[in-house]
Amino acid sequence: MKKIFLLLSIVSVFGLTGCSNDDDVVVSGDGDTYPEVFDTAAINFTPDENGRYSALVPLDPAILSSDVVLVYRRVVDDGFTVWQPIPDTVYLPNGTEPDLEIDYKFNFTTTDVLLYMQSTFALSTVPQYTNGQVFRIVLVPGYIAQNLDNTNYDTVMSAVKEANGSVEIQTIK
Repeated sequence: MKKIFLLLSIVSVFGLTGCSNDDDVVVSGDGDTYPEVFDTAAINFTPDENGRYSALVPLDPAILSSDVVLVYRRVVDDGFTVWQPIPDTVYLPNGTEPDLEIDYKFNFTTTDVLLYMQSTFALSTVPQYTNGQVFRIVLVPGYIAQNLDNTNYDTVMSAVKEANGSVEIQTIK
């Protein structure tokens, strides 16, 4: 009986010391989505059959429904390239009140981004605002976007860099 008790004691000691409690690691985020940044090729907005100026940009692969899409329009101001957050309204003085307005807007699904324009006048009269437009599309996981000031381009790019370790900008053709 002493031998059986001694054997069980030894097995129990070795068996229990092999257990550990290191499963308290908590992973934040969704774990499978990483921020991505894409520039579109120059887009020429043309009216569809309903007169709507729009362009559809596919997302391949599709994003998660919890992810957020941010869009910025490239503007050259005094020789410097700046990225304006969309939606954005451009005011064109016309010499009388009110000024003419152009709105750049977007919406998105998990598979595409729809960029579109609206205005208070005929967009065909201002091709410099409808042709050759370049947009930067930033795909941000929901866990990053929830506390992000998306109107500040530098803040967004810093968050992307922090999450990825770098910022690689790809071009969607």
